[in-house]
Amino acid sequence: MQYTKDEIQAGVKFLQNANVNFDYDKDEMRVCLDIDVGCKIWTDGTSIWSRGVVKGVKVHNLSLVAENSKMHYSEEDWDKLKEDDLYWSGGLTGYAFYDGTGKDGTWYDGKDDASALINRNTSKESDGLIYTDDGFVKNLTKYMDDECDFDSKLIGKYLDFEYSEQGMQDYETVNFDVEMDGDFWIKCNDELVKFANGIEQVA
Repeated sequence: MQYTKDEIQAGVKFLQNANVNFDYDKDEMRVCLDIDVGCKIWTDGTSIWSRGVVKGVKVHNLSLVAENSKMHYSEEDWDKLKEDDLYWSGGLTGYAFYDGTGKDGTWYDGKDDASALINRNTSKESDGLIYTDDGFVKNLTKYMDDECDFDSKLIGKYLDFEYSEQGMQDYETVNFDVEMDGDFWIKCNDELVKFANGIEQVA
């Protein structure tokens, strides 16, 4: 796939940010974007599981991962693969890790019950699930824009994340479905390395 100069520059600028760590495991054909957050990300009360709770959530980091579909085939079959067989799959590999203790008036997950997904939602002392809260995802993206030099024009085309399913949510963890073009981020990282080594300007 061809990427424009503006797109590559936007991707490089994001990867250059001190809050962003990119890792590419060639053996596992896996790419990972780990984003330090370290601040409150606010909900807007739209979650169907938290009864209109609007609170700051102390998010530690956001981790987004995708792997290449070639990993599901043997190396001897790679040359036989068609374009439709090659894609980057994130699936249930996005996580926002947060502090659910409720300290300083922030999000409180409640006590450790036998069934977090049922008991926590009905407990009077718990804020419930962050799951399905529109504001939380929007404000995570806004944090990336404001603090990580992320360009929102890359959303949907090269990177995206949204809530996965209720059963994947857990204490102090929000799970996301991830969509990511790993080839794009590998290209951006290669250009960043070249630039850092003074080989050439970002293409």
